[in-house]
Amino acid sequence: MSESPHALDPALLHSWLIEAGLASLPSGELFDGFCRRLVASGVPIARGFLSIGALHPLWRARSFTWQDGRLAEVADFAYDYMQTRGWQASPFRHMMETRTPRLHRRLAGADARLDFPVLAEFRAAGLTEWLALMHDFGWDQGRQEGHHLGIVLSWATDGPQGWSAAEREAVEALSRPLSLAVKAGTALDTTRAVLATYIGQDAAALVVGGHVRRGSVGRLPSFILYADLRGFTDFAEVTAPEEVTRRLNGYFECMGEAVAAAGGEILKFLGDGILAAFLPREPAERPAVAAATLAAAQDLLARVDRLNAAEAAAGHPALALDIALHEGEVTYGNVGTAERLDFTAIGPAINEATRLEALCKTLGRNLLVSDSFVRAAPALRAQLRSLGRHKLRGVREEREVFAPA
Repeated sequence: MSESPHALDPALLHSWLIEAGLASLPSGELFDGFCRRLVASGVPIARGFLSIGALHPLWRARSFTWQDGRLAEVADFAYDYMQTRGWQASPFRHMMETRTPRLHRRLAGADARLDFPVLAEFRAAGLTEWLALMHDFGWDQGRQEGHHLGIVLSWATDGPQGWSAAEREAVEALSRPLSLAVKAGTALDTTRAVLATYIGQDAAALVVGGHVRRGSVGRLPSFILYADLRGFTDFAEVTAPEEVTRRLNGYFECMGEAVAAAGGEILKFLGDGILAAFLPREPAERPAVAAATLAAAQDLLARVDRLNAAEAAAGHPALALDIALHEGEVTYGNVGTAERLDFTAIGPAINEATRLEALCKTLGRNLLVSDSFVRAAPALRAQLRSLGRHKLRGVREEREVFAPA
């Protein structure tokens, strides 16, 4: 991509933005490059701000602030930011709620209009004119609950007289292709984030990488963690749905944090349980990954114990968690109909893990480990003791079962 000229030439900036959008240049790098080129072209920009509405379970938006000739700040905004006084008094809130795509204010002189607190702050910082523009992505979901899926831009200058009419028109005109380039660059990130939220990071990377053909599967040696809440069905039958959801999310949070901290990934949420995998990238990693899987299970139980103690103190019933650890090959890939696929893990190893977990209640244990797991990680044998051989439903031969010593 070529450097910007030293005289304003919109065609060259358009061309650069097209290249940047097609190359999916990261938003921060794209915004910084555009601001630098705009200033080098003779348009006085003292401050630029870009906010991108996020389709993400935790973050409502990501913003980039450009000032003093550089990208000065990158910030993520959680959903609860909508409740803050700063947002309530923001001109962007006004724009989104009134569907106002353009807001222009002079900050100095006889015609200054400081009808939002932040504009007074900008004037105190020496800025003289401010312009904000809003562009929707055209996704209907963005209109729900005031969630704007699109781009908000604001520009400010510290020139004594503000911008000339031609400069302001250039900023406004070039903001449209800038927004389009940002949208193009963030589309893949949005897709990846949504997929990762629902099917996991590894699966999302594979799908985005082109593994989308039905029947396209791979075989992966895995250490498997299967966890399930004991007695949850009875609890759900006598409890209000809102409370069931709250409690379930609390337990899932414990599970997700423990698995992620140990380097694993949740493959599936299964009713009131999870299926997680810990994947050795090469044979030499197997002992370390096995140890991490066992540590994750123990950490998970400790987290659930703390959660249950807090719930009991609040007068709520505690729920026990049962975990099975197993080792085996899983089949991982696209399964389903021609129109509706699930990127999932299947195979006898997963079935055996679920059967082993069902034995927890019978043996009065919250954590059971299969013989294949122990064989794959003999260094862990000293931490475990055998509970003898047991019949697992649907498994032909009896299996030796282990538990923490």
